[in-house]
Amino acid sequence: MSNRINVTRREFQDSYRRHYKMYKETTGNDRSRRLILFYSVECGLKSLLMKDLGNNTYEEFVQCCGNEKKELTGHNISAMLKKLNPQNSYSLRNIRLKRGGYAPPEKFNELWRYGAAPEDGREEEKAEKTLAKIAEWIHTIL
Repeated sequence: MSNRINVTRREFQDSYRRHYKMYKETTGNDRSRRLILFYSVECGLKSLLMKDLGNNTYEEFVQCCGNEKKELTGHNISAMLKKLNPQNSYSLRNIRLKRGGYAPPEKFNELWRYGAAPEDGREEEKAEKTLAKIAEWIHTIL
């Protein structure tokens, strides 16, 4: 295993709940709030994947993922969603950047952590609304 911390499925679940609660209760900087929401969703999705695969630790989860390892064990929430929700009820789109290029959903955490300017702020708002819907969906099944 790499340098990853070997947390349990329960710890991912608790982190989802703690981060999502903080997101809902916090006002202020939109980017910081969105970053917390992103990590909440990531933790919730990983907990659900681990549950579906019968894994209790992150190490078991990483070993079990095979070819999908990088997509499911990293920050690719779109890949995690596709695995858990094949009907694709939630669609996250790339956010175009002011200085060219774009941030795909698996890089939203970097976008909000580092502060790159979007071409259109409404794209960030849309992404946040979708992430909040995903967080609510996770809440109903965790």
